[in-house]
Amino acid sequence: MKRLGGGKQVLGIAVHVLAFLLAALLLWHMFSSFAPVVPSEEHLYVYVLDVGQSDAVLLRSGTHTLLIDTGTATEERALRRALARYGIEHIDYLVLTHPHEDHVGNARYIVENLSVGTVLLPSVGSEDYAYSLFLAAVAQSASVLTATAGQHFALGNAKVEVLSAGTATSDKDGDVNDASVVLRVCFGTQVFLFMGDAEAATESALISAYGSEKLDCDFLKVGHHGSSTSTSVPFLLATTPTVAAISCGKQNAYGFPHAPTLENLAAVGAYVYRTDESGTLVFGTNGQEIRLIPPKMKGLSL
Repeated sequence: MKRLGGGKQVLGIAVHVLAFLLAALLLWHMFSSFAPVVPSEEHLYVYVLDVGQSDAVLLRSGTHTLLIDTGTATEERALRRALARYGIEHIDYLVLTHPHEDHVGNARYIVENLSVGTVLLPSVGSEDYAYSLFLAAVAQSASVLTATAGQHFALGNAKVEVLSAGTATSDKDGDVNDASVVLRVCFGTQVFLFMGDAEAATESALISAYGSEKLDCDFLKVGHHGSSTSTSVPFLLATTPTVAAISCGKQNAYGFPHAPTLENLAAVGAYVYRTDESGTLVFGTNGQEIRLIPPKMKGLSL
């Protein structure tokens, strides 16, 4: 009887040890997906961050980082958590596409709390008080340039080019949107276009300036959150993206993305991914193809 009781005791201990190991494994799995793993320079990663009804896109290749826009101030916590999740403490290039609050709302936070190398500003300014505070802060902490069409810089093995950085003719939203900095990023054979809030007028100007040879892309960061004022049929025929990403908030008041935009994208055969449906979107490329990284792998490299 004592031997039987001893066996039960040993079995009980074994069960507790097994339960402890399973719990530890579960915790490791949960936190490992948030581990800040530095990607290889043999890959380029594009993170379309979930910042509600606003815009923030992070690009990484090895230790090199580019942040396009910073989201609205009300989404500061979401931006902070995302950057911490991916272990981002330094931004080589901060590009602000245009001075609307949903694109520059956390710019001051970025330059005051992270190490920033170069800030590329839009040619159009703003009298917004928060934006003026950002300009004062950035002048003390980073190299500041005004974006102009034709500028080039490297992000690791990726090549970044400014295609457009027009000047607004008025302070109307449409004019300021069309003054958005538009970026073309090449990595291997893969081409990425980032449109800011550029609308049909800018799209038409890009077609005239570059034609489909330069605009043809594999990945399109859709302009103006999927508004019907952007992503025109002529532009899509010139770009023919395989993958399209839309940053917009759940049940937003603007109804973004608009049905005509989704229909236009479907007509050219683009696979459409949306932050309002899937949260932060992470894409990786080895220079030959682009893959959507599953949610559980968002903290890990390919």
